[in-house]
Amino acid sequence: MLRSQVVHAVILPATPLLVAGLVPGLSPNPLAAVRAAVAGALAELTSDGLLPLVVAHGPALRRGRMRPSLAGSGIGDRWLPPGPGGASRADDALPPAGTGASVALLALRDVLGADVAVETLEVPAAADAPDGGTAEALRTAPGLVVAGGTVPGGTAGRAAPGGGAPGDPAALTPGLRTALRLAGADTWTPAVRRFPQAHDHLPSAYVLTTFS
Repeated sequence: MLRSQVVHAVILPATPLLVAGLVPGLSPNPLAAVRAAVAGALAELTSDGLLPLVVAHGPALRRGRMRPSLAGSGIGDRWLPPGPGGASRADDALPPAGTGASVALLALRDVLGADVAVETLEVPAAADAPDGGTAEALRTAPGLVVAGGTVPGGTAGRAAPGGGAPGDPAALTPGLRTALRLAGADTWTPAVRRFPQAHDHLPSAYVLTTFS
């Protein structure tokens, strides 16, 4: 099948604050523009009806269907938004994804609907060569949704893995960079959008990157 769009990958900031309804007490919502831009990029990525592969940092190599869960960030599943952005009954038997992958899955569901089956690949921080099946999945994926960000809890006081300042939501671990390279990102053209933030408890900017 020929792709009807030119976007190969979207790298979104893997912050739970990207999920609608999880920024209490802040008005106007500081991530509203980021969320809208992410939704637009994901709509373009999936405009041909093919489902992308979600790629995110994880403690170990893991691939398959997973359900979104932000429990690792201290947010119980019951607080996930209802409807297209929340978990469905069909998800109950699936293993929970990590925070980064879950943010990407929830963002995709806002665009595609709650019952769409999307495969997830979690890769550890190290840039070790993946097994043949993982490499093939990256090469043949019709598109990638990559959860950016550093290793949770691992960047305080030092440079983030893969570049960027500590806590930089645009940074990628060496493992994620390897995954992008295997998918062919070296031949793609990136487009970067920055969304500066002024709130004391947010990064200086959130970054959305698309590859075409």
